[in-house]
Amino acid sequence: MSNQSKIILLSLMLFTVEGCSMSRAVNKTLSPPPDTKWANFEVKNPSQYTKPFPLEVRYISYECMKKRISGFDGSVITEPSYNFIGIPMQQESGEIWKAKVVMTGGGSCKWTLSAVNLGIEYIDAIHLGKDLVPGTAVGVTLAFDNDASRNGQFTFVTGDVDLSPKYYPYIREKKIGGVENSLSLIGKKDFLSLRVGEISSVKFSPELDERKITSFVGLEKKIKDKYPKIIYPDGSVAPEKTLFPDFDKIDKMNVN
Repeated sequence: MSNQSKIILLSLMLFTVEGCSMSRAVNKTLSPPPDTKWANFEVKNPSQYTKPFPLEVRYISYECMKKRISGFDGSVITEPSYNFIGIPMQQESGEIWKAKVVMTGGGSCKWTLSAVNLGIEYIDAIHLGKDLVPGTAVGVTLAFDNDASRNGQFTFVTGDVDLSPKYYPYIREKKIGGVENSLSLIGKKDFLSLRVGEISSVKFSPELDERKITSFVGLEKKIKDKYPKIIYPDGSVAPEKTLFPDFDKIDKMNVN
């Protein structure tokens, strides 16, 4: 599971007491109706060192409500219940991985599809450094309803989805505290955010160019007026106190 979806899951479950009609346990069993629609997901894996992570699927129910204690004033808030499911992707042929998700989960709580996370992550990092471990994942968050897109940071799209975002390797050498050095992927955004409707298919075909490696080099120890460095593929160094690499700068670089 990606770091982003773990944070979402924790925030939704924090201080939550679940109940169906406010009195009995929520039944999370799915029972799709015979005429339900399915959404088909396809990921084209760009490298032998990466792999699609299992689909992170969230269903929502307005039939079975839950109570949540507000962290601000202790008041009781009534809101919908959520049902989180992981669906492994199956390798169809070579680099193509597929899975499908039911749009209407049904069941006694009348579950409906709210959001899906999909994407890729490194599963092997030592080909770019013997001390590296796989880092964070990248991909896309698809919101199927207003609840999932309520933070307003989602781009509305119509019809089926076909994405081919670019990614480059990002090595983090965090030296203080003995943190493991990691290899992640960097893109225009770590996770694209799209608001969709009743789509039938999603294709995610990321491009990965490992010739352009950006590195974050930490300090051996804290030293006044000394800061970690971000080193771009051409050897140039980002200005001091830069927190994140400039993706557009990486993308435009010519590296042999």
